[in-house]
Amino acid sequence: MIDHPAFSRLGFGVTGPHASRFTPKAPVIARIRDALDAGITYFDTGPAYGNGRGEARLGEALKGVAREQVFISTKAGVQAGGVRDFSPGAVEMSLKASLDRLGMGYVDLLLLHGPAPDEVTDRLIRHLEAFRARGLFRYLGICGRGPELETAIHSDAINAIMAPLNAQLSDAELTRLQACKAADISLIGIEALKGATPSSRLPLGPMSAWYFARSVKQRLTGQAADGTGQSPQAALRFALDHPLSDSVVSLTTKSAHLHANAQLAGLNPPLAQPSS
Repeated sequence: MIDHPAFSRLGFGVTGPHASRFTPKAPVIARIRDALDAGITYFDTGPAYGNGRGEARLGEALKGVAREQVFISTKAGVQAGGVRDFSPGAVEMSLKASLDRLGMGYVDLLLLHGPAPDEVTDRLIRHLEAFRARGLFRYLGICGRGPELETAIHSDAINAIMAPLNAQLSDAELTRLQACKAADISLIGIEALKGATPSSRLPLGPMSAWYFARSVKQRLTGQAADGTGQSPQAALRFALDHPLSDSVVSLTTKSAHLHANAQLAGLNPPLAQPSS
């Protein structure tokens, strides 16, 4: 279980449009600092997002913020460039490269990024515990959506899981999350807005265009989720209020939406801002 004062109920994901090469750096840094203004102190990213661009932008945005005032998670197992490798050596190199891009000496939470159950080996866990003893990270978790999450139940080394949390989860998926919670493992919800009614407005900027392009691709490939009839705000409230939820990561790109979401999560600003 994660016990850290900066592990906020609402997290900000530096991925997707925030890590896209088509999105200028300045608005991304502005949104991260908006998140700080709104009381969000948990930030999630990973080396696979924009070939490490998400990590680098997050690190730049947080320069000047006291390290203990924020909670940072990144991932390993899927490296920059999309290379998949869960061997202990590859995970160590991935983590060290992430720390370099972030400009930090450690991350608070290291998440194995979608491993198959047989990739979470005893050898890997032993090496990860050695990395933790060296101070490279504090908590260990698994990011996934299937049987790989059950690995967490049987390992004392796993403190958290990151998994979809929305109104469309099946009974089997909820049972899996409940088992993790019963094992005293923190749940970080993602994909909270899956199936919510999207905005019908045309994209007006690069970050909005990213969402628009993704929705078109999902419809063309048959991956679009069936609608729940929920508004985005109602969908986020569902995830935040869910009894299994410890935190929910949002990918908000608009400042007004970010502040509204933070208020919905009951967060209280301010956090000391960077000086420049």
